[in-house]
Amino acid sequence: MLSKLLKMAWLIIKTYSLTLIQPLFWVVVLLVYFQYRRTVSMEKDILGTVQYPIKERVMDSVFFGLLGGLIGSFIMVFLGVTMDQSGLEYVWPLAILLMLINPRYICFSYAGGLISLISLIFGYPKINVAGLMALVGVLHLMESLLIWLDGHRDRLPIFVERKDGSIVGGFNLQRFWPIPILMLVLYSGPFLNGGTIETPDWWPLIRLPGVTQSTVFVIMNGIAALGYGDIVLTGTPEKRSRDSAIRLLGFSIILITLSVFAANSTIMKYIAALFAPIGHEALILYGRYVEDKGEPLYVAPERGMRILEVMRGQAADKMGLGPGDVIVGINGMRIDSETDIKNVLCETEPHIYVDAVDPNGTAKSLEYSDYKNGVRQLGILFVPKENPPSFIVSEAPSVLEKVSEKIRKKWGRH
Repeated sequence: MLSKLLKMAWLIIKTYSLTLIQPLFWVVVLLVYFQYRRTVSMEKDILGTVQYPIKERVMDSVFFGLLGGLIGSFIMVFLGVTMDQSGLEYVWPLAILLMLINPRYICFSYAGGLISLISLIFGYPKINVAGLMALVGVLHLMESLLIWLDGHRDRLPIFVERKDGSIVGGFNLQRFWPIPILMLVLYSGPFLNGGTIETPDWWPLIRLPGVTQSTVFVIMNGIAALGYGDIVLTGTPEKRSRDSAIRLLGFSIILITLSVFAANSTIMKYIAALFAPIGHEALILYGRYVEDKGEPLYVAPERGMRILEVMRGQAADKMGLGPGDVIVGINGMRIDSETDIKNVLCETEPHIYVDAVDPNGTAKSLEYSDYKNGVRQLGILFVPKENPPSFIVSEAPSVLEKVSEKIRKKWGRH
């Protein structure tokens, strides 16, 4: 059996490598580029500079997208998830309609679950519910891996108004990945002389009705895109993204397991179809609950100045200061405002030492020297103590909310 699996694995790798010559893959990469161009524009407005160039963002996304897609392709093929009767032609339009209600509903967990329930209850459209739910589970499995590895990168510092009216600092996490993924298609063409691989007896785990051991499949390339968006107020971007990844991983494993059992059980099809939207919504609500009820980290302290972000390559970055740290002193002078910092650095000190406290309350002393040019600035975005920040973000309204607001304003004038 090992030799059969190795032959299948080699076929997957060879087929997957063809992705790089597919025009559609590079079209998705171009779309990712335009998404990052908007983010870079926001970063420049907020920080006055670009910390993470578009080229760097896109190259990282392509690398991690190819890695995640390869892992997902192995899972898809070894599970035996097929494109036949997958229902994707119904899922995409419904996902777009749901997006009009709320942008975060453009997710296959919601659309796929609803289409599966409609198919099970009314008998139309005819789709492979187990296969569709497995596809949704594998996509989220890849997403969890990418969030763990790459979700915290290219963070954007922001200020947010909470429900109680208070304004706190935080980070907007937003990443996009072009995802090539391989799926199976039932083959009904002429006999393939010498071009087939004998598969194990247990394969595929998710079997379409009428599929036997003699059924022939071909592996086809597909192109998708995954995105991750989150707002961090109560912790570091690294911790937030990894907590989200762990929860999403658990969700995807449960959904894939339910899909395998659903291949031979009608009851399990209902359970999988219900779990997809309900379980995913529970993840979103729990994440928001944690941020709403948690103690915000990026607020101004009574003593010192709290760091929201450090600029890459600047003095603060080189000496090891980071988000959430509180600077309490520089060169022995107490620090309670940005004016205090300017007073210390006004003579362009060649050597500075900084007394700070990290988010866990641990004191630390750091040093930095620049005897050639002197230390003129630290390169830090602080949480303001007195004047409110010049930029405050809020959740973007949905398309329907925008339309309804315009209608209310129009009728309000009559």
